[in-house]
Amino acid sequence: MTAQNLALYCFLALSIVLILYAAVILWKIFRGDINLDGLLSESPGQGQPADATKASLSRFQFLIFSFVTAGLYLLLSIQAGTFVDIPVNVLGLLGISGGSYLISKAVS
Repeated sequence: MTAQNLALYCFLALSIVLILYAAVILWKIFRGDINLDGLLSESPGQGQPADATKASLSRFQFLIFSFVTAGLYLLLSIQAGTFVDIPVNVLGLLGISGGSYLISKAVS
């Protein structure tokens, strides 16, 4: 067994596990076991009514950028047939995106 075949088998096994995990999560969302209310909104601050939620740009940015990065990584790995290196610039942008989310949570 060559190293490339081993990488391919590991990649396929990991992909199957992730797809099954995603299917279980989607099924639980469909059944209503996982509540998605407030996924992209912030809870109200002090002095605001309890139902006054607002959209959170930092949450939306973190969610979209994470999915785009993961999707591109998966696509490039499938095309190459092995795991590819993630550029340092992309990791830095992921850190900035996550940091902006954390700072927004700390401020509110």
